[in-house]
Amino acid sequence: MLRELWVLLRNFVRDFSIATLRGTKEHWKGLLIFCTIGLVATVALAAVALKATASPKFCGLCHNMKAYIDSWEESSHKEVSCLECHFEPGVLGQLKGKWKAQAHVVMKLTGTAPPRPHTQISDASCLRQGCHAATDLTAADTTFLGVRFSHREHLGELRRGKRLRCVSCHSQIVQGQHLTVTESTCFLCHFYDRAESPELADCRTCHVQTRAKLFIDANDSLPFVHQEYLDRGVACGQCHFDVISGDGHLKDNVCVQCHAEPKILLSRQTSEAVHRDHVSLRKVDCLRCHAEIEHGIARETGPADRQPVVAPAGFGAYRYDANCVKCHSFGEHESIRRMYLGTGAEGLPDAPSPMYQAHADCGSCHVAQTETPAGPQGTLRLRYPDVIQACAECHGTGYDDMAKHWKKLLTEETIKAEGAVLEARQALGRVQSGAASDAARSLDVAERNLAFVRNGRGLHNVEYALGILGDARERAEESKSRVLPRYTPKEVASPTGCVELCHSCVECIETAPVPFGGVQFPHDLHVQDEGMGCLECHTPRDQHGQTFLANCSSCHHGSGAGAVECQDCHEENHNLFNGQNACNEASCDVTGEKNPMAEAVSCGECHGQVVEGEKTTPEGIKAACLECHDDDPSYAALVDEWKATADTLKVGELDAELQDLQRMVLRAIREGRYTYDAQDLVNSAEKNLKLLVKGNPVHNPVFAQDLAQRVTGLLKQARQTLRATSTVKTLPEEAYR
Repeated sequence: MLRELWVLLRNFVRDFSIATLRGTKEHWKGLLIFCTIGLVATVALAAVALKATASPKFCGLCHNMKAYIDSWEESSHKEVSCLECHFEPGVLGQLKGKWKAQAHVVMKLTGTAPPRPHTQISDASCLRQGCHAATDLTAADTTFLGVRFSHREHLGELRRGKRLRCVSCHSQIVQGQHLTVTESTCFLCHFYDRAESPELADCRTCHVQTRAKLFIDANDSLPFVHQEYLDRGVACGQCHFDVISGDGHLKDNVCVQCHAEPKILLSRQTSEAVHRDHVSLRKVDCLRCHAEIEHGIARETGPADRQPVVAPAGFGAYRYDANCVKCHSFGEHESIRRMYLGTGAEGLPDAPSPMYQAHADCGSCHVAQTETPAGPQGTLRLRYPDVIQACAECHGTGYDDMAKHWKKLLTEETIKAEGAVLEARQALGRVQSGAASDAARSLDVAERNLAFVRNGRGLHNVEYALGILGDARERAEESKSRVLPRYTPKEVASPTGCVELCHSCVECIETAPVPFGGVQFPHDLHVQDEGMGCLECHTPRDQHGQTFLANCSSCHHGSGAGAVECQDCHEENHNLFNGQNACNEASCDVTGEKNPMAEAVSCGECHGQVVEGEKTTPEGIKAACLECHDDDPSYAALVDEWKATADTLKVGELDAELQDLQRMVLRAIREGRYTYDAQDLVNSAEKNLKLLVKGNPVHNPVFAQDLAQRVTGLLKQARQTLRATSTVKTLPEEAYR
C-alpha cells in the first residue's frame, strides 16, 4: 500500500516538473511579464502599507494610544513622525521595528499584549544627523529651568557608575507631556544617598546662574541679588530649608510587579547589574522601583495666622517659613513667632518682618550653616552676640552693629512706653468717672501689647515692635487727657525714620561718601551743610529708599558744577551718545555705533544754555550748531531730522508692550509657572528702553534705532520663553490683581 502511494507521488512530481519546464519554455515571455507585474504590485502594496502604517493616525487606531498621540500633537516633536523616533535609523532598523510591531499586533489579537504600551527608543534615533546630533549637544551647555545642564557629561561619561541614555531623562512619565524632561529623575540621581555623593547634591552644581534681578516678597521694588550673599560666603541652606523631601528608597515588593520567574526573583544581582539591565539596556522609569524625591521651595498658601502650628515639613502640606516644628513645638516661642509674623498686637494692623517676607526661617539666624565634605552642617546659635553675627555674615560688615542699635532703641522706647503707661495708670487711680473706664480699657490694651513686645523679643520685628511701643505711649497720653481736663497730650514720635532706624550706623552715611552713578556722593555736604532731608532724594521706606534726581540742577548746572561731570548724573545720555551699555540675552555690556561727534564735541558745546544756568531748548541747540558750523543752516536742520527719527521709534508702544508682558509674567507667577528666563529677557528689554528714553534718541539716532529693535526682539523672545512649570510666588498678592 505504501509502496503504491510512493510511486503515485513520485510520478506526479516527475510529470508536473516536466510539464512546468515545457510550459515555461513555451510561454517564458508571458511568464516573465506576469512575474514582473506581480513583483511591482507587491512592492507598491508594501510601500503603500509602510506609508500608511507609518502615520500617527495609524498608531492612534488603538484606543490605549490616544493619550500618547494627543501629547505628541502638543509637543515640540509634532512635525516628526512616530517611526523616526521609535525605529532605529537605516533599512535594518526599519525592518526590525516592523517585525516587532507585527508581533505586537499578534499579541493584541491573541489578548497577550501588556496593558500599558512600552517601547524602547534608541539613542541612535535621537542623535542622528538632522535631529539632535551628538556634536551639537556636546558643543555647549544648555539651560533647563534656570539650571545648567551638560549633555556631554551625562551622555559621554558614567553618572554614579551608570551609563545613561537619552530617555533616561526624556520620558513619558508625566502624562500628557511627550518626551518631556522629568525633573524627578534628576532629583533621584542627585539626592539619593547624599552622604555617598555630596558633590552631586551641592546646590552650585546645578544652580550656577545668579539672577540679576530677582524680586522677593520683602521688597517688591528692590531686587535681591544672590551673588552678593554668595560672595560673602552665605551657605544656600542658611535661607533655603527643607528643599529636599524623600529618600528614594526601593518600594516594597517592586520586583514582582513585573517579574514572576523564580529564577529572577531568587537571584542575587548587584546594584550595577540591575541598573545596567533596567537603565542602560532598557528604559524602565526610575520611579517604577524607587520612591520619589521632591526638590523645591515650599511656600505658605494662606495667611500665616490661619496656618496650623504643626505641619509636616514635606510638600504634601505647605507650611509657613517661621516654623521650627520639624524639631520643636511652639509654646514659650509662640509670642516670638507671632512677633516675627507681625500679627498679635491689639489695635494695630499686621506688619510681617521683612525677613519673614524674604522667606527666612528661624534657622537663618539661629543656625550657622557651614559646608563640609559630608554636606552642610548646622551649629545652633542661642547667645545674642552669636545670633547677630548672622546679620553681618549675610548682609555685610556693620549689620551686626545695626542689630545692637535696634536693641538699644527698643530698650529706650520700652522704658518710655512703660513709664507713660504707669503714669497714666496712676492718674486714672485718682479719678472716678465714666471717662476713666474707657481710658482704663485703652490702657489694658497698651499693657497687653507691652507684654507682647517683651515676650516676643521685639528684635524679631523691630519696626512692628517700635510701632506697638509708640501706640502704647499714645494710648497713655490719650488716657491721661481723658481724665485730666487741663492735660495736653504730648506728641509721640517713634524712631522709625531712615536715619534713626538704620542709617545712623550702617555705612556711616553722614560722613562716608557712597557710590551714585559715576561719583562718590557725600551725604554730609547735602544733609549737614545744606540741611536736606532723606525724602528729598529718596523714595519712602515702603520702596526702600530708591534714589531719584531732585533739584540737582539748581546747584550743579552752571558755575556750581565743580567736580561733578555731566555723565555723573546724566548716565543714560552719556551711554546713548557713546553707543554703550545695551543689553542682549546674556549681557548688558553690549556696544553699538557711537555718535560721530562723541570724540570731538563736549556736552557743554551743544548745551550752552545749561552752562549759563538756563534750560535747554531746541532753538538753543540749533544756535550751537550754527555757531560751530559757520552759520550753515543744514546743520541746524539736522536737529529736526534727529527729532523726526526719534518720533518714528514709537517708544510709547514699546513701553505699553513691556508693561503688558510684565503683567503676563506676574500672571504666570501667580499660576505657578516658570518665569525666571522670561524675567531676565524682560529686565534686559526694560534696561534698553530706559537707556532709549532717558538717554533721548536725539543724542544718537542710529544707536537708538538699534536699541528699539533690541527691545522688540527681547520682548518677543520673552513671550516665547514663558513655560508652564511650577515655581514659587515672589511678589505680594496684590501685585497679581
